[in-house]
Amino acid sequence: MLRTTEDEQNVPPLKRWAELQEQAAELLAGVHGARDEDEARTILADDLEARNADTALYSAVQGPSNRPDVTLLDVKELYRQERVHDDTKDHQRLDRIFARIEKAIGPLSAVKLKELKREHARTTRDYYLTMKKKNGEFLAVNSIKREFKTINAAINLALVEDDLKGKVANPFEHLVVVRQGDTEVAEHEQRDPLPKDVILSMRIHMERKVKIPELRLIWTLLEGTGCRVSEVVGLRVEDVVLEGAYPHLRVVSHDGRRLKTKVSNRLVPLVGETLKAAQEAVVLAGGAANLFERYAADGKSTAVSKALMNYLRNYTKDPKHVVYSLRHNMKDYLQSAGVPERDEHRILGHSEANMGDRVYGGGEARLRAAYEAMQKAHAWMP
Repeated sequence: MLRTTEDEQNVPPLKRWAELQEQAAELLAGVHGARDEDEARTILADDLEARNADTALYSAVQGPSNRPDVTLLDVKELYRQERVHDDTKDHQRLDRIFARIEKAIGPLSAVKLKELKREHARTTRDYYLTMKKKNGEFLAVNSIKREFKTINAAINLALVEDDLKGKVANPFEHLVVVRQGDTEVAEHEQRDPLPKDVILSMRIHMERKVKIPELRLIWTLLEGTGCRVSEVVGLRVEDVVLEGAYPHLRVVSHDGRRLKTKVSNRLVPLVGETLKAAQEAVVLAGGAANLFERYAADGKSTAVSKALMNYLRNYTKDPKHVVYSLRHNMKDYLQSAGVPERDEHRILGHSEANMGDRVYGGGEARLRAAYEAMQKAHAWMP
């Protein structure tokens, strides 16, 4: 009796199919004395059956099989391969999302992309709306919407790659996600800027109590630039430009770090204490390629966030006060200083609504404007 191993059931069907075709071809090449390919396949198939071999390999040897239909498991792995790349946190997030889909509608390998219906999407949405966090609260609608954006992107990618775009609809598109009685909270309302007393307390804490200098420098750079944790932790020494009239950080995608969006690639001016922190960080790097070599490994930005959050919780228990709040602080400083929205967006890495702002203007002029805007913003910092 032929068998199928449990591990093989978790392999995406398309990947498994390709592997079997290759394996069958290699085995057939080793069959000698057969009059033709059909006889070679028969000899090999009989041998595999006698040895209780894998049923799928047996079928592949018996005759070239048709390419299987794309399943949701294939969709997941294609998205991982094409979009997720090396970030451990993003891999974990993708696994979590598709595990939730599986709990809602069944095994991913059993759901064919071309047979995906609106009912599958609604069932998945309804499952999400019943989910609760560890504290017993329901998963926020905005969090659900973010995960559904990933689901939509993964399905759309698979439709394009499998030449199904325009032939098969994506049933997750334009799906309304609301919870009865909920008042939707805008993204900017989920986090608050840190109060002045908290910022001052954190500065003292980082200066006097933290034994790891990299964490102190990272905090200073976060506070003085409005950058994301991953953007600062992922800096290379070559990304710190200290010479010239306008010292700055080059926040760019590279092999060790991919950015959230295309507009996240930007030049962020270094002013005041932030410039001093950058200078100290370069010296501390000691010739290493990465500015913060201690945290350069994949997934380390999460560890940095957790460490900084542990310090922050000594001074505020408000759940809306997090490390990311420093971006909101910088936005407030820029707005209080009357900085044009164009320069605010360039500093924080947000999309610019005006096409002219996005396209026109030389690099030096843009950097000078951003530098002057950052100087004004720093005047408002406590």
